[in-house]
Amino acid sequence: MSEDPRPGGATGRSAKAPEDAYERRRPRFVRPQVLRNLTPEQRSEERTSTPLELFFDLCFVVAVAALARGLHDEPNLGGALRFLGLFIPVWWSWMIFTWYATGFDNDDVPYRVTLLAAMLSMLGLAASVGEVGVEPGAAVSFVLAYALMRVLMTGLYVRAWRHVPVSLRPFVVLYATGNALGAAVWLSSLLVPGPGRYAVWAVGLFVELLGPILAVRTLYNPRVSFHPRHIPERYGLFTIIVLGESVLAVAVGTADTNWEPSAVLTAAFGFVVAAYIWWLYFDHVGSSGIELGPRPAFYWGYGHFAVYAGIAAFGVGTQLAIEAAAEADVALAATTPAGGYDLGARLVLAGGVALYLAGIAFVDRVNEGVAGNRAILVRLATAALLAVLAILCASLPPPAFVALVTLAVLALTVLETVREDPSSSLGGT
Repeated sequence: MSEDPRPGGATGRSAKAPEDAYERRRPRFVRPQVLRNLTPEQRSEERTSTPLELFFDLCFVVAVAALARGLHDEPNLGGALRFLGLFIPVWWSWMIFTWYATGFDNDDVPYRVTLLAAMLSMLGLAASVGEVGVEPGAAVSFVLAYALMRVLMTGLYVRAWRHVPVSLRPFVVLYATGNALGAAVWLSSLLVPGPGRYAVWAVGLFVELLGPILAVRTLYNPRVSFHPRHIPERYGLFTIIVLGESVLAVAVGTADTNWEPSAVLTAAFGFVVAAYIWWLYFDHVGSSGIELGPRPAFYWGYGHFAVYAGIAAFGVGTQLAIEAAAEADVALAATTPAGGYDLGARLVLAGGVALYLAGIAFVDRVNEGVAGNRAILVRLATAALLAVLAILCASLPPPAFVALVTLAVLALTVLETVREDPSSSLGGT
């Protein structure tokens, strides 16, 4: 029996009418904000990222770069915790607009203006996120920019409420409510002094993360809320964005070292690691988990946080290694003591790769279940090995340490390539 496209008992004609109307109203400035994935036919059609979505992604390049600078300046436990904590709202801001677009993007003027306003807010957030916890006024700017994005998202869902079938309105209402409450909690944090403000931020994030979970539970078929090919493509593009930051770190780190031989060698190894990270994700991380049900879909989506944060940290670690290698070369030429390559810098590099491997292991556990346990254990074992290397290899110079990381990731990539046919993965679709 074919899937019933009639939410809440609506007729087949009424379920399809919004999409037909969508095609007829393309030249108009204002279009109904209809849900675009109601029928199996709509979910099987091709959907690709729009130019506006790609423009939207550029703003997150700036935000990730700002977070990376903060970790670069403070490569220790405090800096790592600050980096991971602030990475969550940046990543979540990208997530909520991406998932909204897969269901409701109608590309009319109000939608475009709303997204452009959200991009401006993200740039404001990026300008302040690097100073949060350092400059007193940065937290206020950060909260205002972040809350404004929540208000804009609330407005989009309120607008969509008018055009969705009655049976889908609880879904829209819960999403709008979660974003509105989240904005209110974040704004209220401005009244809380000191470290207590960060606890309020955590509450706000919890409210926002809970909203989609409750909303999807109201749907007769959760698949109507996303497009099964559009979402994996968007996640892949964000992976490329964060990888781009790693490649930029290689270039910037090398340019700032006057092309010292050890720095160039370290940079080359760092780029090779970035290439293996790309290879592993796009050839061996699938997207089948998002269609297994609401809970696997959330695990799949939320699990990518470790993927993105790990790649971004690895980029910072690569730059720190390049700089340490250059300092060692300069010190050797001047016959003066070198500054050394400390544990924090090694952990940022190796720990970033380890976090990435743990992330893709979790995502593929969602995709494959117990069938993928062997590959998952190999990834986790490699992640553990990298952490041990960071702790034990204090005497190694930066090029040698990065070379060890490269060998570990190379071995994993070879094992994955031998084990799995790439044509069955995300990169082969």
